[in-house]
Amino acid sequence: MNDTHLYEEILGLKDPWYVAAVRLEVAKGEVEIEVRYRDTEWACSVCRNRMHIHEYTERRWRHLDSCQFKTIIVCQVPRVQCSEHGSQTVQVPWAEKQGRFTKLFERFAIAVLGECSISAACGLLGISWDEADGIKQRAVKRGLARKEENVCPPHWD
Repeated sequence: MNDTHLYEEILGLKDPWYVAAVRLEVAKGEVEIEVRYRDTEWACSVCRNRMHIHEYTERRWRHLDSCQFKTIIVCQVPRVQCSEHGSQTVQVPWAEKQGRFTKLFERFAIAVLGECSISAACGLLGISWDEADGIKQRAVKRGLARKEENVCPPHWD
């Protein structure tokens, strides 16, 4: 098993996404994972119409550490055009829209934040207080959304 396949498995990537390269930068204490995608057709998230790529945006996300190394995912994310709903950035499977951390990192961060002070969690995770606060706020928002989805209407007899 090579590094790219290992990280595809770790990240749970499915077609069209794949790991193109893994770079270890010992001096920076980082592992950089370059994710790409195979040619595919993208559908509008609203109307499901076929869309065409018109540009790319390089995005970076913090992922769970690989041993003692900070792990960063890098991807040229396609921006696509829907004739009805305009320009959209393709949603990546490892992070929330506009997120700077992977879903797995945020889940781990919430567990750490639940066990110690914010300053201790920030030190352990290598993030700022503002980043920790943003992770907490998004977790609360997700929890409230799930709660609202599961609310049953009152039962009238």
